[in-house]
Amino acid sequence: MYGDDGLPSARWEYQLTQVESLSERERQVFSLLGAGLSNRAIASRLRVTERTVKAHVANILAKLKVESRLQVGLVAQAHLLMYEGTVPNRPAVTDN
Repeated sequence: MYGDDGLPSARWEYQLTQVESLSERERQVFSLLGAGLSNRAIASRLRVTERTVKAHVANILAKLKVESRLQVGLVAQAHLLMYEGTVPNRPAVTDN
């Protein structure tokens, strides 16, 4: 997953550029998937149904053009390493 420079490899370059196309709620689900949460845990955290979470996960898979939630988690981790904290005014995932 990492190149010689220690940064996530170009393998996820396309997917990383597509993160910006996610809606605010999809980004919350994306981040929680990256943290390893299950659909049930995400639903509880965001106070929505598991069915809603499944729909968000399906949309994320399609937008990032990946095949599994594991791949979404890897992209989320790469995004966290490369971009989190460098983008001003990015709201954090909240429990509201």
